[in-house]
Order: sequence, then C-alpha cells, then structure tokens
Amino acid sequence: MLESLQEILPIVIPVFFLIGLGYLYNTISRADLDSLVGVTMRVLIPAFAFYHIYQMKIDLQLANAVFLSAWIVILGAGMFTYFLFRFLPGDPGGLYLPVMFMNSVNLPFPIILSAYGEEALPFGIMFYLASILGVFTVGLGLVSGKNSILKIFQEPVIYMIGLSFFFKLGPVPVPTWFLSPLELLSHATIPMVLLILGMQLSQVKPSQWSLSLLAACCRFVFGALLGYFCIWLFHLEGLPAKVVFLESIMPSAVITYLVAKKYDADPSLVASTVFLSTLMSLVLIPIALVAVDYLF
Repeated sequence: MLESLQEILPIVIPVFFLIGLGYLYNTISRADLDSLVGVTMRVLIPAFAFYHIYQMKIDLQLANAVFLSAWIVILGAGMFTYFLFRFLPGDPGGLYLPVMFMNSVNLPFPIILSAYGEEALPFGIMFYLASILGVFTVGLGLVSGKNSILKIFQEPVIYMIGLSFFFKLGPVPVPTWFLSPLELLSHATIPMVLLILGMQLSQVKPSQWSLSLLAACCRFVFGALLGYFCIWLFHLEGLPAKVVFLESIMPSAVITYLVAKKYDADPSLVASTVFLSTLMSLVLIPIALVAVDYLF
C-alpha cells in the first residue's frame, strides 16, 4: 500500500529527475535525437517487450482484458472529444491525438516497476501494444487518411511481441545465450526512454494555452472515467486494475506531436497539450498512486 508521501516520492522523483535531466541536456547541448529515438524504438523497447513477456507469469485472459481496455480508453476518448469539439469554433482536428493517446511507455513503465515490481510490467506492455497499434492505425488515419495502417508494420516491437508469445506458448524454449543480452538491453530501456522524453519536451514550442489546457484536462478526465469503466467491465482487481487505471490517466504521448507535425495537423496545439499534460502529471501521478491502492 502506498499510503504516504514518503512512500510515493522515492517512486516519482527519480522518474521526473531523469526527464528534467534530458530536458536540460538537450537545451544546453543538442543531441542527435532522431538516432536516439531510432535505437530506443527499434532495439531497446522490442528487447524490453520480448524479455518481459517471455518471463511473465500472468493469465492470458487478463492480458487480453488489459489490451482491450486500452482500446476502449483510446476510442472512448476519441468519441468524447468529437462531441466536445462540436461546441468549439473551428476544427482543431489535431487535438484528437493528444487526448486519445497517452504516454504508455516513458512514464508508466518506470513508475509501475518501482511501485509494483516486475510482475506488473507485462500488463503495462499489453497496454502499450494497444496504444502503439492505435497511433499507427487510428491516429494516422485521423490526420493522414491514407496508407496509415502500413506504418505499423515498420515497428520492430510488433514482431518481437509476436515472437515472444510464440516462444512462450510453444514447446521450444529460448536459449540463455539469446535471453541474457535481451535482459541487459531491457535494463537500459527505462532510463533511456525517460531521458528521451525530456529531450523531446525541450523541443516543444507551446502556444494557445487555453485550448491546449482544455485538451490536457480532457486527457486526464476521459482517461480516468474510461479506465475505471474498463476495470468494472472486465472485473479487474489487483495489479491489472492498477496498471489499467494508471496507464489510462497518463499525459499525452510525445509521438502525437511528431505525427501532428508531419501531417500539419495543428502541431502547435498538440505540442502545447503534450507539454501541459506532462507538467500536470507531476501532481496527478502521485495522487493517482495513492488513489489506486484505495480503489483497487
């Protein structure tokens, strides 16, 4: 039980310290961010996913419930946003992205690991899988409208997750000489994704604060309501319930800004929403860590 501030601070302070370190470093000395993101997305995260899924000891029915929960949160947030934006002037279509898609890896993985241990990580990975599938299908479809589904096949993590389930459920075990390097890579993943998040945030140029603040609030409110609904719908409790709720209320994903910028879908608004929601999470995540222990 995380019942006091003294128990929560050791979990969240290292996380936000590394984000701040990445922000400061990239402000002072510009890093080759594209290369770092490429290594992380194509090497570290796939290795992390393979290792933890292969090692996980969870009911596949629970894993499936978490995966479906993520889709409900994403699509439900999109539906709520659609009805809300009908009352706003203009058509800020790019703002669908930061409301629908949460940061499902940079922030939640280290927090889940510190708060609940490695047994909770497979649930986070299933949520992340649904999220990244959503970004490269529904998300790209919203702003590009063509060939968006093909983008998902460029993500190595999809193939590594498939392989991990193949070996986990199959009769042939993964040899130690292959698994050991993946374990080393998985240890490097958490600090790297936090540093990269800080570096990416240092490049965000916020603007139009009022509309961005509305979108950031929607990210947390819709996420909390839909996350709680999923826990009730699938009768989740314990670790799966905690992971689903925490993932559902994470701030907007930085990748939504990158997608919005590429397709010229209100990138400044999306950038501001990502920036504001991440700042707001400094306060909201510690509160959520206490709340989930009382609720679930």
